[in-house]
Amino acid sequence: MQFCDVLKLRVSTRDYTEKSVPAAAVKAVLEAALYAPVGMHCYDTLHLSVITDKSVLERVRQCAVKASGDANADPLHGAPLLIVVSSSQKGDIGALNVSCLIENMLLAATDLGLGNLYVRGVITEVAKDKALVRDMKTPDGFTPVASVALGYAATPAAPREAPKNNVTKIDYVTD
Repeated sequence: MQFCDVLKLRVSTRDYTEKSVPAAAVKAVLEAALYAPVGMHCYDTLHLSVITDKSVLERVRQCAVKASGDANADPLHGAPLLIVVSSSQKGDIGALNVSCLIENMLLAATDLGLGNLYVRGVITEVAKDKALVRDMKTPDGFTPVASVALGYAATPAAPREAPKNNVTKIDYVTD
């Protein structure tokens, strides 16, 4: 698929089938993350946890239930796989580096025909659950920051004809 086609096809998936993601596809998505730009080449400040364990995924969902008070909350929307990106850096730089990895994974997943979703809010709650963080194999000194839900979309999305963003202003500064 051409890069511009990937950009147009990438949408947030909020309804997944139960079909598992093949190991080769997971490997390709993870490899894409490793090509992301990271400030000052501090690659050792990032960690990825690949989660397919249904009980761990349910515990992530329960963090959303607890935080929202909504018994039906499911920030993963039934995705069978979650990749959590953690950082040992505090503040903006850690979050920015995590976001670079996330974007690469979202685009790689789209190119592979996988539904995907940037999941952030619940990860703040997950980070508060020390037992869950440990069970996600997050190293000491690292904090979960954001994640990517992956799977096969129950209803595949059609490519967008135009960008969803039609409000960001662009100014040109020329001489």
